[in-house]
Amino acid sequence: MSEAETICAQFEEACADFQVPATRAAAEQILSSFRQIPKVLPVCKFILDNAQSPMARFQVALAIGEVSMRDYTLYPQTDLIQLKNYMIEYCLKNTDLMKYVREQLLCDAALITKRTLFDISDTDRESIYVSLEQLFGMEDHGSIIGVALASALVDQFSTTRSSTVGLSWEFHHKAKVFFETHILHGIFEKSVTRLHTLITQIQQQQTSIATPPPLLTELITLIEKILQWQFESTNNGAVLPGTFAKKAEDDDFDKEDGPGAVKKTYTIFPKHWHSLVANTDVIWLFFTTYSLIQTDDVLGHRCRQCLVQMAGFNEEFFDHDINRAKQYATTFIHGTAQMMGELGKLGNDPEAYSENGPHLLGTIQIARRICENLSLATLWTIPEFYKFMDDFGEITVVCLRSTATRDIDEGWISEASDECLETWVRLAEVAQPSDGRGNDPKAGLSENEVQELVLYIKNGCTGIVTTFIESKLLQSQQTVLDDEEDEDISSGFKDWDTFADQLSYIGTLGRLDPARSLLNIHQLMDGRFQLLKQYFTMSGMVNEDNHLYHLQEHLHWLILISAHVLADPGAGEQPMIPDSLMHLSGSQTLEDDQVTNLSKLILEIFRFLSSFGANTIEASNCSPQVAETLIWYMERWSKTYVLLDENEYGYMSPNIARAFGRPGPSDGLGLEIIDFFIDQIKANFVLWSADPDVLVQIIRWLHSCGISTNLKTGLLQSSKFPDLVQFVTANLSQLPENVHNSLIQTIATISSGANDAQVRDQYLGLIYGMIEKRLASVLHHPEFVQNFQRVDMMNDVMNALEMFDGLALACQYNNTQSIFTFCSRFFESMHQLMNMYKSVPEVQLLLLQFFADLAGRLDFGLLEPNQKQLLFQIVVEILKSYGASNRGKKRIHTQEEEADRPYPDIATALSLLTNIMASEFEDFNRTENATPTAPGNADVADVVLFGVNVIIPMIDLEMLKIPSLCQQYIRLISNLIEFFPDKLAALPQDLFNNLMASLEFGVGHDIADVNVLALQAVAPLALWAHNQMLANSNVDFLKPALRKFLEQLIKLLLFENLDSSVVDGAAEALLSLICAEREEYYAVVNQIISQQANEIQPRLLHAFEKLDATTPRELRGVLPPSRNVTGFKEALFVFLVDVRAVLRIK
Repeated sequence: MSEAETICAQFEEACADFQVPATRAAAEQILSSFRQIPKVLPVCKFILDNAQSPMARFQVALAIGEVSMRDYTLYPQTDLIQLKNYMIEYCLKNTDLMKYVREQLLCDAALITKRTLFDISDTDRESIYVSLEQLFGMEDHGSIIGVALASALVDQFSTTRSSTVGLSWEFHHKAKVFFETHILHGIFEKSVTRLHTLITQIQQQQTSIATPPPLLTELITLIEKILQWQFESTNNGAVLPGTFAKKAEDDDFDKEDGPGAVKKTYTIFPKHWHSLVANTDVIWLFFTTYSLIQTDDVLGHRCRQCLVQMAGFNEEFFDHDINRAKQYATTFIHGTAQMMGELGKLGNDPEAYSENGPHLLGTIQIARRICENLSLATLWTIPEFYKFMDDFGEITVVCLRSTATRDIDEGWISEASDECLETWVRLAEVAQPSDGRGNDPKAGLSENEVQELVLYIKNGCTGIVTTFIESKLLQSQQTVLDDEEDEDISSGFKDWDTFADQLSYIGTLGRLDPARSLLNIHQLMDGRFQLLKQYFTMSGMVNEDNHLYHLQEHLHWLILISAHVLADPGAGEQPMIPDSLMHLSGSQTLEDDQVTNLSKLILEIFRFLSSFGANTIEASNCSPQVAETLIWYMERWSKTYVLLDENEYGYMSPNIARAFGRPGPSDGLGLEIIDFFIDQIKANFVLWSADPDVLVQIIRWLHSCGISTNLKTGLLQSSKFPDLVQFVTANLSQLPENVHNSLIQTIATISSGANDAQVRDQYLGLIYGMIEKRLASVLHHPEFVQNFQRVDMMNDVMNALEMFDGLALACQYNNTQSIFTFCSRFFESMHQLMNMYKSVPEVQLLLLQFFADLAGRLDFGLLEPNQKQLLFQIVVEILKSYGASNRGKKRIHTQEEEADRPYPDIATALSLLTNIMASEFEDFNRTENATPTAPGNADVADVVLFGVNVIIPMIDLEMLKIPSLCQQYIRLISNLIEFFPDKLAALPQDLFNNLMASLEFGVGHDIADVNVLALQAVAPLALWAHNQMLANSNVDFLKPALRKFLEQLIKLLLFENLDSSVVDGAAEALLSLICAEREEYYAVVNQIISQQANEIQPRLLHAFEKLDATTPRELRGVLPPSRNVTGFKEALFVFLVDVRAVLRIK
């Protein structure tokens, strides 16, 4: 037996063992050793010829790919090209080859094609496409191999699917551009032509496709890949050279995975592709193909994805040639109409729609892409457009109704509903006033055409809103049944969050024809309310067939929908009353005003359901969900309507101004609404005192009032507000403890807005008295000292601390002095509690949280120096106690990482120090000539350094794997070093080493924000050291760390994955480090250049010399230094573009 035969026998045996778990590890070792045999490719070829098992063929194919790339320079180029041709011939001859073996062999052939691309002649490069063309032209098996080889080539030349072969980014990029420019278009053209021939043959046979022919599968797979190609010529994203794209995820489609299996990736095609991808015959070919294969889940999905890609072109793609755009749109409308016709055959059966979910969603996505990308001026001219939209409207209606059906998987239906509604919202833009920004959807349409189109869309959208409401009322009845079966199961999510997108869409669509939408909602809501009132006034109050629960569920949904039609959320800004509602209101009499009448109806429902005593039978039948929804509605609605500023509107409805406005010229009744709110808030606090969800919603509403200027002013003007403060402070103990913190914060914040200082102090005094009473009741308890660790005692302590924290969170410029003076009276007690409860982390956490929030919210510019010292001293004492009781504490990392807030005590301590640090720069009274800190007193740097010294020993690398904690920690260290470098020399060696190690960790982190934070500290640190050296001061203690940073940063910039957002920070740090450690910099650069291949050394040397020419010999001044050095940042970017292209390897 020859040596090759012996190796072949051993290889086959190892492959057999590889498939047995017990012998797999040993077999892997043999297979790995095989790849290390010198000049092994001829042996691979021998095994391929003689091996019988598919696994042996597959493993040797894997070996060929790895070895041919690794040992590329050891083999003559002609041998590798012969090997490539041999593998293609092998696939052609062996028609029974397993698909996975064939794919690996063709992948190897594609790899060799790419690797030899720039080492062969122009003629040989041209022959790549010619060879493919010949294979495509073969019959049966030959064309399958041709298409599969083209697919492998597309993978290897692409950005996201190429193999790791040890070549530079520049090589990969050039290869991709060559392939994209010279081969890809031809492959696509040949694939489409071959598909056309194949589909024609199948149609002529007039038989249904039970199993798609292998050639059809390969063609659709290849075409889908090409249509998802990321073109370099249309890539506008600023990607730094040397940045490799993430590997593409496995694109296997499984219907059972739901709509998440459908990936949305849209390609921007170059203009010269127009004649193919936007060709009406090509588009129709895909619709025809889809009609034949749609029952095959995977192939049907791929074909749909091709259609979705091609459906995304706008007029600009057609050079604004309206006729071409119209032909394109017409073809898609005809094809999509066919797909919708298939859905129409399913009738209104939700189960059938769900079963055909991928087809449903794909159809809707194609329709949406057409409606979103082409102008209405183009679509309008197509005779079939209205019929197309009618069909789309019917599908929308069926989807919405299907969401209310029990026992079907909602995934596909719900996603399809969202896509439908989003499409209608996009079309509805034509009915909105033009604001001059962006593209005008009315452009190109005459006034009559706009009116006709708006009327059509209004009618369609009103029907959709009606259907949505009906479906939600039907679904709510289903919810009642489900709740009976699953009484103890609650998702914890609110409907306004779960259905946020759909409700937002319905709100927009409902305003298109507000008269009809509001009439429908008003009638439904008033009908339910009348029935509800009847129920509550009946003697006996029997809940037959859960009728009451159905009514309450209906009201819940009607209130939710009303909120979204009447008002926008207005996050972070003053929400405005929508124009269509304002004009509707202004066109009606006060008695008939639909906007004010619906608003008043919901206010009346709120009043009615808040009017029962807490212990009455009526109260027991009230729904906490309806109460919570009503209060959520009041928060949203009141921000928009109550005490609105008429000057902010171009047109103001006199009815709205009168019903809800200010007492000024319109005699608005807004202040009466505020009084009404206060009464209902008090009533609901009592009625729902045992329901935290409702209480939390009330507090959110109050908080919203506190940050809305109109509502806050109204509350403080109300004669009933003092009663509310009195009520809260007197009854807080009756409410669940988990709402005390936020309620105190909210009431104190609103109270602090009072213009009269005496009134403000009176309100705050009530709050202070309540908190002091609570703490005193614990600390002065006769058994406290002996029984402080009793559970009830600890709970009382924690409740008192929660109340203090709520007060701290209410700190602002107009109450800083008052709140600090009150809180500081209890600092000593808090220190004692920290020591008493040294083994109770919950109490320690609350104390840390209180001081973190106090330091974060106080306006330090308004504190006296002695007050700041008092705060700094207590913070040091608290941290000292915390450190003493937690140093060396064992932490179970797995439990911490699964918690909602991992390592909360560490995070809070870091937050405390960060806030103390920020106080140094937020104190606007501080000047450069401020009085220096008196001897024995602490300054900000001392406090932070002390705290860091306490916390650093508790932090390990496992903790820093938590992104939020890592960013918090690095930000603190970064700020400390950036602003107080002069303090470093006096630090204990261990602390100094830990600080430097932390920065090193941050510079090398894989989160860009952490990199930037660390570099923001390295830059001023190096600049400070450089300036100290210029002044002949000794900074030897810092030099080892600076050298480490320099080496680490250069390697990061040249060899690591680099986010472009890091470059600015890196430029500042590098410039400072070069100035501080120039000799070390030259040594590192020379070492890097000498380690590279000879052919690129001159290029690197030239690039470094150009960068050096822009680098100053010295830098004097403050950060950021690079902004004071003309051209360095720009020069660094040019340098990185040049050198990373050849140094970054994949």
